[in-house]
Amino acid sequence: MTSGTNESVVVRKATPADLDAIKIIADAHRHELGFVLRPALAESIGRDEVLVAENHQGLIGFVEYHHRRDTQTTLYHVAVIPRYRRQGIGRMLVNALCVEAESLGKRMIRLKCPADLPARSFYACLGFEMLKEEQGNGRPLLIWSLSLPAQDTTK
Repeated sequence: MTSGTNESVVVRKATPADLDAIKIIADAHRHELGFVLRPALAESIGRDEVLVAENHQGLIGFVEYHHRRDTQTTLYHVAVIPRYRRQGIGRMLVNALCVEAESLGKRMIRLKCPADLPARSFYACLGFEMLKEEQGNGRPLLIWSLSLPAQDTTK
């Protein structure tokens, strides 16, 4: 998967070799993501539930998620290195997740995001609908949902 931005960006599945770089990005976004545990990231990579964006400089973003047994995928974390924001990298990561989720028969992607973060507009631009607000640890959380196209089961 390659982007049409000014640089060649590839979105691919994370491998164990990517763990250090993903953890560095996550730690740099602690205010937005909270404390992302290294063992949890390693488990997600082992389940093939992390996508990374990379360019000639290395990893520049990631998305961590979980395909539940029902029709939902839960997006846990998405982050892009600050100098690469507003270039479509986050959109590429979420779009790749949508394609994967659809291919597995998932009907929606859900996430929780602190209400005070600018990511609200990012999710809205991607077509997520804000469903409700709930109290999180120390700050309100917004629950967002994105409906995925229904799979044609008649084929």
